Amino acid sequence: MIDLGVRVEFYEQAFEGEPSKGFLGVIERSEGYRALAVPAVGERIMASSLRLAAHESETDLPYPLPGGEQLPVRFVEHGLVPERDGKVPAWWEAHPEPSVTIVLHLSLSLVGSERRRRMIRQFVADGWLCDGPEGSELRESVLQAREELGLS
Repeated sequence: MIDLGVRVEFYEQAFEGEPSKGFLGVIERSEGYRALAVPAVGERIMASSLRLAAHESETDLPYPLPGGEQLPVRFVEHGLVPERDGKVPAWWEAHPEPSVTIVLHLSLSLVGSERRRRMIRQFVADGWLCDGPEGSELRESVLQAREELGLS
């Protein structure tokens, strides 16, 4: 099994086969997913694999994400770890193990404001790192979710 990280970047417009426009923010989980292989750019992953709980009490039901059942991988980021004489050098301050993060792009405009608030709240509750540019609606939703969950 391969350990994967997942980063979902939200844009005003993110259509398959076209460059995404209007960056709005990002949610990321650097670990917590396993795969049989690293998905290549253009391959699809099942949105339900992200396993966002629909409600705090329902951990088995995935939260619906905008963009459909299958999400295309936009980028694959490999975090390499240097090795010298069979060891990680003392000067290396990053992760002690190699890592892989797949990047997905989604249009936040496909989600109504109440559904968006619930979705972001669930990402925060599930331990995802969430952020957006200062003053963005995504950032405001993250701050509100953190306050509601007592994580501020």
